[in-house]
Amino acid sequence: MKLSKDLEVLPGSPNTLVYQGRVVVDLGGKNASLNLEAEVQLATHGHMDHIAGLLRESKVRYLPREDMWALSLLGRRVMTYGFSSKDSPLFTYDLLKEEISLSGDPEVEIVKLPGHTPGHSGYIVGNVLYAGDAFFGNRVLEGFVFPFYADFWTAVESMQKIKEIAKGLDNVVIAHGPVYEKKKMMEILEYNLNYADKLVSWVREAIRDGATAEEVVVKIMEKTVKDIKPTNVILNSITAKSILSQVAKEVTVEDKGVVYRS
Repeated sequence: MKLSKDLEVLPGSPNTLVYQGRVVVDLGGKNASLNLEAEVQLATHGHMDHIAGLLRESKVRYLPREDMWALSLLGRRVMTYGFSSKDSPLFTYDLLKEEISLSGDPEVEIVKLPGHTPGHSGYIVGNVLYAGDAFFGNRVLEGFVFPFYADFWTAVESMQKIKEIAKGLDNVVIAHGPVYEKKKMMEILEYNLNYADKLVSWVREAIRDGATAEEVVVKIMEKTVKDIKPTNVILNSITAKSILSQVAKEVTVEDKGVVYRS
């Protein structure tokens, strides 16, 4: 999809942004197999579906410094699942197992948007912000129930930051979701912010009588998801713990683990 003479978005999950045919942002997912010989390969963060471009021969291969954990499989597993082991069927997002090296400096404006990961960043090219996983399409958000945020509260701050930055930009593109004109993208951003408020209220309700982080996840997910997988609970517990760290008024250790109460 052409955004301008110099900018194109290749649909996928993530969507891949191409600028002047020489700068590529977030090559991964189904787009990882595309033959894009770019001079500059940028990744918004270190998750395995965003970093295939960093394996390409390019003048520049850039990843935010705070996400250097992504250079090894062990680091990627620990920052995605919260733990690692030699081998397990639980690691369903091991899309890349290679070691990664970096080179050069980015040639575009970097916007720090932490929360999804410690170093998550957006890039401004051609007066468009590629916001990566700072927020998500409505269906993606509802499908996962818990958006993956290592730090939920910082992620909300990053979304507020995007609202301000976007005032001076032509558009905003996200990695997982549709590509629309700016007005519609701002509506999606607002939906994400409202969803974050609802998620906090659901978590508060789930711990009224006390619950572990995993119990909170299952209670909330089972309202809309029929087949909850162990990996879903593992990943969503990360966001849940970040929320619980601020909303729980009492935290105790019981037979079933760490229990949170409102």
